[in-house]
Amino acid sequence: MEKQKNKINHTLYARKSSEEEDRQVLSIDSQINEDKKIASSNGVIVPDDAIRKESFSAKTEYARPVFESMIKDIEAGRVQGIIAWHPNRLSRNAIDAARLISLFDKGKLKQIITAQQVFRNTPSDKFFFNLLTSQAKMENDNKSLDVKRGLRRKYEMGYPPCLSKVGYMNDESGRKGDKKWKNDTDRQPLIKKVFEEFLTARYSVRKIKEYADKNVCLRTIQRNKEGGKPLNESAMYNLLTDPFYAGFFYRNDENEEKKRYEAHESLNRLITEGQYWQVQRILGKKGKPCPTKYLESFPYKRFMKCGSCGGSVTAEQKHQLICSECKFKFSYPNKTACPKCKVKIEKMENPKYLYYIFYHCIKGKDPNCKEGALQEIKIDEYVADYFAKNIKISTALKEWCLKNFTEIIENEKQNELEVRISKERELEQKKKDYDNLVKMGSRGLISDEEAFLRLESSASADIKKAEQSLSRAGGSPTEMIDEAKKIFNFAVGVAEIFRNGVFKDKDEALTEICSNLTLKGKKVEIYEQNSYLALKKCIVESKLKNSNFEPAIYGENNEKTESFDSVRSTWLPG
Repeated sequence: MEKQKNKINHTLYARKSSEEEDRQVLSIDSQINEDKKIASSNGVIVPDDAIRKESFSAKTEYARPVFESMIKDIEAGRVQGIIAWHPNRLSRNAIDAARLISLFDKGKLKQIITAQQVFRNTPSDKFFFNLLTSQAKMENDNKSLDVKRGLRRKYEMGYPPCLSKVGYMNDESGRKGDKKWKNDTDRQPLIKKVFEEFLTARYSVRKIKEYADKNVCLRTIQRNKEGGKPLNESAMYNLLTDPFYAGFFYRNDENEEKKRYEAHESLNRLITEGQYWQVQRILGKKGKPCPTKYLESFPYKRFMKCGSCGGSVTAEQKHQLICSECKFKFSYPNKTACPKCKVKIEKMENPKYLYYIFYHCIKGKDPNCKEGALQEIKIDEYVADYFAKNIKISTALKEWCLKNFTEIIENEKQNELEVRISKERELEQKKKDYDNLVKMGSRGLISDEEAFLRLESSASADIKKAEQSLSRAGGSPTEMIDEAKKIFNFAVGVAEIFRNGVFKDKDEALTEICSNLTLKGKKVEIYEQNSYLALKKCIVESKLKNSNFEPAIYGENNEKTESFDSVRSTWLPG
């Protein structure tokens, strides 16, 4: 009975992450084999269902699902011992190590068996266990410092620590970790043309993307299996907001403060710094916001009403600056110095610029309206998420729909023509009937005036109904296909428009898709046009039929074919 009472249930824990910290560590399978040998040498038998393994870093507390499950089992009394190859498999942070030591203190954890030693609930064992896990944390911290030091060295050399940007190439002749960039003389003239056109302020991001694709044939650099394609809207937006093309970039220094670095002198500047800030003014968001007094840049203003009082909604811009010297925040337009410490703005080192756009009820209908203000960035997020959830489809699904839609239109063209001819004849007959009715009335063949007026009203209604029926029947196939293309193209990229688009992009999208927006409870209610309501309904019905079908990612994985087959008829009947 005493032996049974003192029995310890052990679990085996193996972990290896893909990060640098575990580059030289045994694989998980090798750890398990070693742990089984350790268990056997200590007279412990571990069943297969007590083996736990995972591939997560131990640098962050509460971030490993399998480890957290093991902790819960220890707290519940189902496990009293752990077998691990080394203490650093269990923790590389102070919190998780302290949790294990706390379980020792509570008597719930009896022992931790490693290749080096067995740790039990004694002061010395807990001290050495804490020492070894702290040593693992120190190794991580030192590696982090070394990496940051290396990155800062690269910043000071004038190279961002990433793959080369469009317009530049990686110089493969350098040593690993010390590779430089070189100019891409094929693409740089094309990028210059893109900037020159955008600086005319006649293009939205979407339009300049189309210009880069069709007019100058700008393509990304080919890298193994990727690249060699036109820039998408997100990539174009990143290019326009990247100061590197003007010869500088920002990164954090050793104090985690934003610092400006100059690009290496060997790399061509494709625009001037003045042109870069001008691009940012046109975009209206990134970089240092330069206020333009009369610039109309509120895309939601003309579409939005207050949901509380039904009144109009307006928008306001706020441009503020946090002084780098005294940390005082103030509105900086028309000011040359900090109102508090009097330091001139141009002399400040890395001042922090803040830019906000707020939408709020003008309280014209109800001066006591309680509806609060909402930042445009929050509206952007909400609208983008809403459209991503409700009408976003993948490029593959768009192409499938258009292909089949076009085929249906072509196959039914003759039938549509016959329908239209039939409705034209019907309308002609209705008009003849109306003319005959009027003639009968004028000749006195209908003596009851009230009856005549009733018959005339009915005949007029029949003509109007026939005209409406004809207008809907057999529209031009080209027009119908163009309309379908417009709808599906918007459905593919609409979420990205509200995440990264500028005023013209958003205004165009809202004009096309939305009939109304309502600001209520610091949220936005959206009402779509009929065509997009039909698309939204189609997506909802598809998900009700098969919850595994995701229209936004259809076509990215061949395993999605079966789920699409079950909803195919919802998208295009027949």
